[in-house]
Amino acid sequence: MLDLLYSVIIYPLYQLVELIYFVGWKVFKNSGYALFIVSFGVSFLCLPLYIIAEKWQETERQTQAKLKSGIDRIKAAFKGDEQYMILSTYYRQNHYHPMMALRSSISLAIQIPFFIAAYRFLSNLEELRGFSFYIFKDLGAPDSLFKIGNFNINVLPIAMTLINVISGTIYSKGHPIKEKIQIYVTALVFLFLLYNSPSGLVIYWTMNNLFSLVKNIFYKMKHPLIVLYACLCLIVLGADWYLLFKHHGFLYRRMMLMSVLSIVFFTPLLIKCIDWLVKKPFKFIADNKTERTRLFIITGIALAVLVGSTLPSYVISSSPMEFSFVDKYNSPFYFLRHSLWQSIGFCVFWPCCIYFMFGKKTQTLMTIFGTLFCFGAVINAFVFGGHYGNLSNIITFSDAGALKPSTLSALINLTILLIPAIIIICLLIFKKSKWVSTVASVLVIAFVGISIVHSVTISKSYKQLKELKKNNDAITSSTNIEPIFHLSKTLKNVFVIMLDRAVNGFLPYIFEESKDLYDKYDGFTYYPNTVSYADHTIIGAPPMYGGYDYTPYEFNERKDEALVDKHNESITALAEVFHNEGYDVAITDMSWANYSWISDLRIYKDYPYINVHPTIRVYTDTWLKRHPEAASSTARSDLLKRNFIWFSFLKVMPLYFRDSIYNDGFWWNTNKTLGNLQDVVNNYAALDFLPELTDSTSDKPSFVYFVNELTHEPNYLQAPDYTPLSEVTNKGSGIFAEDVHYHANSAALKRLGDFFDYLKKENLYDNTRIIITADHGAPLDNHICPEQGKANLPFRIEAYNPLLLVKDFNAHGTLKTDSSFMTNADTPALAIKDINDEAINPFTGKKINRPEEKEKVFVAFVNTWSPDAHSKNTFKITNDQWYSVHDDILNPDNWKKESPYNNDNK
Repeated sequence: MLDLLYSVIIYPLYQLVELIYFVGWKVFKNSGYALFIVSFGVSFLCLPLYIIAEKWQETERQTQAKLKSGIDRIKAAFKGDEQYMILSTYYRQNHYHPMMALRSSISLAIQIPFFIAAYRFLSNLEELRGFSFYIFKDLGAPDSLFKIGNFNINVLPIAMTLINVISGTIYSKGHPIKEKIQIYVTALVFLFLLYNSPSGLVIYWTMNNLFSLVKNIFYKMKHPLIVLYACLCLIVLGADWYLLFKHHGFLYRRMMLMSVLSIVFFTPLLIKCIDWLVKKPFKFIADNKTERTRLFIITGIALAVLVGSTLPSYVISSSPMEFSFVDKYNSPFYFLRHSLWQSIGFCVFWPCCIYFMFGKKTQTLMTIFGTLFCFGAVINAFVFGGHYGNLSNIITFSDAGALKPSTLSALINLTILLIPAIIIICLLIFKKSKWVSTVASVLVIAFVGISIVHSVTISKSYKQLKELKKNNDAITSSTNIEPIFHLSKTLKNVFVIMLDRAVNGFLPYIFEESKDLYDKYDGFTYYPNTVSYADHTIIGAPPMYGGYDYTPYEFNERKDEALVDKHNESITALAEVFHNEGYDVAITDMSWANYSWISDLRIYKDYPYINVHPTIRVYTDTWLKRHPEAASSTARSDLLKRNFIWFSFLKVMPLYFRDSIYNDGFWWNTNKTLGNLQDVVNNYAALDFLPELTDSTSDKPSFVYFVNELTHEPNYLQAPDYTPLSEVTNKGSGIFAEDVHYHANSAALKRLGDFFDYLKKENLYDNTRIIITADHGAPLDNHICPEQGKANLPFRIEAYNPLLLVKDFNAHGTLKTDSSFMTNADTPALAIKDINDEAINPFTGKKINRPEEKEKVFVAFVNTWSPDAHSKNTFKITNDQWYSVHDDILNPDNWKKESPYNNDNK
């Protein structure tokens, strides 16, 4: 019962607090400032509720004052039952009931569920633990700013209480003493409740009290709404300026947030528009309370069943075994039930609470909006469901790049949504609301029917699984993996492995800690003197994929072509070259394909001979089934309880918003423990399964470009094998044991070592050329080489020093070191070496192998890692953001601030 109440009443508010916090953190990248955003956001959203509560309280005060003399006379003249009967008659004559006195406590009633939600969220927020914010050393612990003897004095709760008392004093001026006592007692209660709470939580509640104080000051002004409007406009202007000119996230996400914030500017116009709508076209629905309320509730129920039951039941019924016996929950119906409870809270309980607090104007607006959203949700869910690849059992997509729609498909979606919207508006205007509510009722019946049908399927499968478990404990789906890389035992194979952000300088230390790697990496040559063209993927990866035609200089020279088209060329060029040489070609998760954070591999639909196999995020659930120790006891169930409702919201939203809701598979989850572990396993699984993903069935020479981002996801792993574990107890014995980047790099090299053992066992090692490369290095806090720290540069050389390892055909011997000056743009030439040294880039017509390009290399130092931060056709690189390097990148004297456009350097 408590779980039901929590899911319906508190969890929607918890999600709201979490979402606002995540937005604040995304904007400022600071947990302290994110708390301010949460407090302001919650206070702003609750402001209309507080205004209504204030009106109710004022009405109660006036009523009490009006009735006071009569009540006093009755109490003075009568006693017992006679007094009760006369008082009841007196109340009834004045259209009053004693229960209405609860209106004076409505403000406190509003605060309680928000306080519980914020307390639950902020008290368990890992990001606050150990986070220092100005004078507060740890937002995850009491502030303890002063100490008297052995007793810690927490200043924040005291400051919070003082602000609360001042706010209450201003607010209750002229009010009855009983109301003042209630305010002061409430302030003391919160002082005792929060005195030993984490300072982050107290900061949030202190800011709430501060906003309440400001609100009460506004109430005392002559024109509070005008002043409030002016202040909000200034705040939104500042926020829009920051998002537009200072923040470097995805442009479309920033524009979306700016659009939402900028609604504030149009508030007066919206209010006038609403007044006109209620008084004119929607007068019938505004004046007909019964019709209005029925339509609002029915559409809310329809949306709740669709979001909480129908859509999740589609997923669960498609593979009930994937959602059975998850952690401590045996039945998949638990997740279906939990999702339904949440949706009732989101779509029925809280909307109804808000609905019945307001008058007919707001109720009419909520009814119209709710109706339009409900019917639009049905169209989005069933007409524009989308094809995003396979759905994992933690509710992530294998082809999430497809979530970012084309402009045309987004416009088609919005255009089609206008059709039912216009029909519904016309029906409401012409007093046919019963038709709309009838259709909504039919939808409710249909959604319940679909859910029942799916539930029957789920129930049957679950019964079979229980019987299977009873017999032989086979309670999970098959964890077999089908090979996707087909190598030849007799012909040449070229296997290029890209490890995103793999650090070159770690390799000697990793091999010294795990000396068995020397045998595993038999025949490899290590190139420590390798440079990348940038310290991030968007600029550093294209040269690695396509060669010297795709350096940042060459990109900007082709001013008439879109960046995204040139990028897509770079990740396709080498596959084309090998196809033209008669090789069977397979590629995986090519970085930023179609400029999508999660590779949009649909760009290869015109290349049927290129076999495309996403691997990141694809094998996560299978790996976790084999390694349940890698996750906490409730990790997957916690994700499922949260992700199902977000999945449904994604499905019912227009195409334009879906990528933002998905949030790269994290669904705006702030639990970094789950999030980081998930992202590690997303990549680790593919590396660990490489032996199972590879066979020797090809009758042609084979080329594979395998991309993995494990080295981009620094996280502590369990030494000595560096495997994912929910609680790491052994960080290793190396000098970089406390460096999470080292752990990720160690894990990647060890899993590749196991893969090489497999190739040897299958007699595939000698005839396979293997190249391990990277798009860039990492800006480490510890200098791997002391000399790197002596360069007078605004960046760390380690960030421009990507890993490069090469094993040629039939090469053997202990790991060799070659200090030749290399760039990651040499990767294509190394791959095609001796196969066709005169190979031509099919897109540019230039040779792949161009050693002359290394006489002087020009790299870019640009802080913007997102394509949205650049121009459409060129990278935004100013002259003072170019640096040249030659011969030895570890020698600080070889670096120079220099543009390729000056003095004919290029």
